[in-house]
Amino acid sequence: MCAIMDQGSSSTVSEAAEYDGRGDALFLEEDEVVGIEKPKKQLLKWIGSKDSGLEVISVVGTGGLGKTTLVKKVFDDASVKSYFDHHVWVTVSDYKDNVKHVLVNLIKKLMEEIKESPPQGLQDMSIDDMRNFINEFLKESKYIIVLDDVWKSETWETLRFALPKKGKHGCIVITTRSSSIGDGACSETNHVYNLQPLSAKESEELFFKKAFPRNSSSPPPYLTEFAENILKRCGGLPLAIVVIGGLLATKKNKREEWEMFNRSLSHELMQGGNLDRLWKSVFSLSYNDLPYYLKYCFLYLSIFPEGGLLLRNQIIRLWTAEGYVQSENDEILEEVAEKYLNHLWSRNLIQVAQKYGDGEVKAFRIHDLLRDYITSKSSEHNIVTVFNGGKKQWPNKIRRLAIQNSVNFSLDTNNFEHLRSLLLLNGDMEMGMIKEVLRRCRLLKVLDLRGAPMESIPDQVFKLYHLKLLCLRDTRVKFIPKSIKYVRNLEILDLCDTDVTELPVEILELRRLQFLWVGRSFYVNYGSTNKLDFDDIGQSCRVPYDIGSCLLCLQTLAYLEADRDGSTKIVREIGMLTQLRFLGIHKVRSEHGKDLCTSVANLTNLRILTIRSIEEGEKLELDYPLSSTGLPFLSSLYLYGCLEKVPQWIPSLHALSTLSLMWCKLREDALNCIQNLANLRHLRIHEACVEGLSFKAHGFLKLETLQLFELRMMKWVIVEKGSLPFLKDWDLTGCTLLKELPQGIEHLTNLQYMGFHDMPNEYRERAVEEKRRLAHVSRVRFGTFRDGSWSFVAL
Repeated sequence: MCAIMDQGSSSTVSEAAEYDGRGDALFLEEDEVVGIEKPKKQLLKWIGSKDSGLEVISVVGTGGLGKTTLVKKVFDDASVKSYFDHHVWVTVSDYKDNVKHVLVNLIKKLMEEIKESPPQGLQDMSIDDMRNFINEFLKESKYIIVLDDVWKSETWETLRFALPKKGKHGCIVITTRSSSIGDGACSETNHVYNLQPLSAKESEELFFKKAFPRNSSSPPPYLTEFAENILKRCGGLPLAIVVIGGLLATKKNKREEWEMFNRSLSHELMQGGNLDRLWKSVFSLSYNDLPYYLKYCFLYLSIFPEGGLLLRNQIIRLWTAEGYVQSENDEILEEVAEKYLNHLWSRNLIQVAQKYGDGEVKAFRIHDLLRDYITSKSSEHNIVTVFNGGKKQWPNKIRRLAIQNSVNFSLDTNNFEHLRSLLLLNGDMEMGMIKEVLRRCRLLKVLDLRGAPMESIPDQVFKLYHLKLLCLRDTRVKFIPKSIKYVRNLEILDLCDTDVTELPVEILELRRLQFLWVGRSFYVNYGSTNKLDFDDIGQSCRVPYDIGSCLLCLQTLAYLEADRDGSTKIVREIGMLTQLRFLGIHKVRSEHGKDLCTSVANLTNLRILTIRSIEEGEKLELDYPLSSTGLPFLSSLYLYGCLEKVPQWIPSLHALSTLSLMWCKLREDALNCIQNLANLRHLRIHEACVEGLSFKAHGFLKLETLQLFELRMMKWVIVEKGSLPFLKDWDLTGCTLLKELPQGIEHLTNLQYMGFHDMPNEYRERAVEEKRRLAHVSRVRFGTFRDGSWSFVAL
């Protein structure tokens, strides 16, 4: 039995914001997990019990016992990583056990791992064709596949025919709450691990870690009796212990508050201690303990489908538009919303599920048991009405409607006149039905139509005077009509991943606009080719002149085009948008450089800055001094274009956490300028024209990830002792003149992953000869690009 242990809670939203909300069950280190040694050892033994054919293992247990945490630690074990060729994790409940969706995503993840595109027409393939594809792909490989949270036996019965029974070693690990599913899947091996509740000692250890984060060895004597009573009530169930511990950590060891909680919990359980009542009692007490403003925010999360991801940025914008976020001391609402999320995380009510490459949180997940509770509570208070398929009886007044499934019939809109929010979340509505709903709902404040099958914006949208949020992300919308000026209260306009390439001048009449995202999202990575394509890193949009004098409330502006009619006016105007937190500007010419630096110097609130030149060979002239105040909050800087030298202002960015220099053509040792950046954690350098790189002692003291792409003139790398003490991941790609392993790599005692991609054959041979120097690295991988695809082998 294993359980999560992370940092404790805090008593106020402001204090909760101090917690780094980056940890969760899928990212925890083993010393943060209780009771994992025995089950992990057994699972590893089963995995290693054969060297050919198919091995199926099931981990069975009720919700909240830590099945996912345990299996993830096994999945990430160094021995597993080095032994298997392919490692894929699929959370089956994300797709509601829809076998076709599970197969599609299994194929996508297999292709993603080898950095190839999925087969054309994948979505239209039959189940049999997909199973045959998977079978052919895996039959000559050693692989491990985790199927997490399987609810239906039919799902496994269909999937198992996709897996080759003979050939090299294949291992399938299933987590499920159903004993019949677990036993049925392992009928030939009997490798079923039934996860048990924590022992008394383990329960105590976990509880003390959560409730007393500053001194987890034992509670103050005056709280011992309460702690014992509360632990006894939890029955060894880790989710209950974690949630209660996180709640009690906010009480700051105050006896009267512990006594009150103990009395409340005992009262809740007086009529019986069954599991359902325990969950309800724990969640009820945790919910009731939340500040009033967080209760609405927490219940609002019921809009997201079961098992689905809760996108961090989407939550923040929705909360803000709904009016749930209140400014504190004139803080920006998005920053306050971020604190709200941190508070929910610190109480273990949500977990981190995904991160971006730079370590920032991308998405959260909520435990199914908690989700059931808030869905019931939300329905009780008529916070959100959820449509997830089939005809239903609507409440008398629907205020917020979340569509989680396809609507293939006409909705009864008679109760929609009070509707304030309409959201498509994993759902689909025909255009005619969308127009009908909008025609009736004139009081809408939030309209999220992401993914809707639409090429133009319905005219009804521009009659929604109260509209604050309009999201058209992932639609095929091509242009914004002049009538956009009528939605004067609009604060958030999300046009990301649409076909909009120019905004009308009427957009300037939206004086309350705070968030404007146009163009296409992108993330630079080595994908289906062995050379990065400058033209494939995102689409930008032309914005009208006078944006700087009209849209003064903008906090996010991405991605606009700098080059317009040969003028630098747009670039100069940016400096007037002093509220900007995120700026993305593309098609920058060398002659824009001085004006751009002058403008950026005025943006003292910037957190994220992306600058891309108009073409790959265009020089980014950014070596101009900024003002004395600099950019005190800038945490992420992405530069795409020729630099030749590091701009003089970058070494003064004390808050910088992520630095990406792409197509940079640097002709000096760039490391000398940036190695003393106190908070730099993620560094990417691409196409620097340097002969070598030297990581000096006591340099890059917080760097965690390092990516060096296509440094084709580089012949040597030196790592001095004391440099890069916390480096975990290092990628070397396309450095064709490099012949030897980095000198001093053995000093990097925290290095967990080393990737060598598109490197000379002799480099790999040398690495094999000097394998002892990499003995401390748990995962070493070589990637070769041939005939349009990547292949990978472990050292």
